[in-house]
Amino acid sequence: MFISLLVLAPVAKAEVAVIVSIENKNSYTSIDKDLIERIFLSKVKNFPDGSVVKPLNLKQGHYLRDEFNSGFLSKTESQLSRYWSRLRFSGKAELPQEARTVEEVKALVANNPSLIGYIDSMDVDDSIKVVHKY
Repeated sequence: MFISLLVLAPVAKAEVAVIVSIENKNSYTSIDKDLIERIFLSKVKNFPDGSVVKPLNLKQGHYLRDEFNSGFLSKTESQLSRYWSRLRFSGKAELPQEARTVEEVKALVANNPSLIGYIDSMDVDDSIKVVHKY
């Protein structure tokens, strides 16, 4: 009976924090889910103040990337692969830069005010600014 309870127990999802550099001088303190989706699908190339924005993904297969894709983009990895293939073929967009680890995302975002990335909210520290949580 104990084993069956473990199997039926729900798996906790990570709380995803969308982050920007503390060096980003924009006056906004949050970004809505719709804008985040448009940034990560290369539908917009600027923050609300007009400054350039570049999305930063975790590598394919990372559990947070899967969480972000389903929670923010409402897409699976295979749907996104097809989406990016079409955009790249048409010359309309390039794939977002990728990082291997959450630590790499934090370091890259902290040092580049144009980048926007996502990490587990438990990994947030003073080197970055959270603009949305999911």
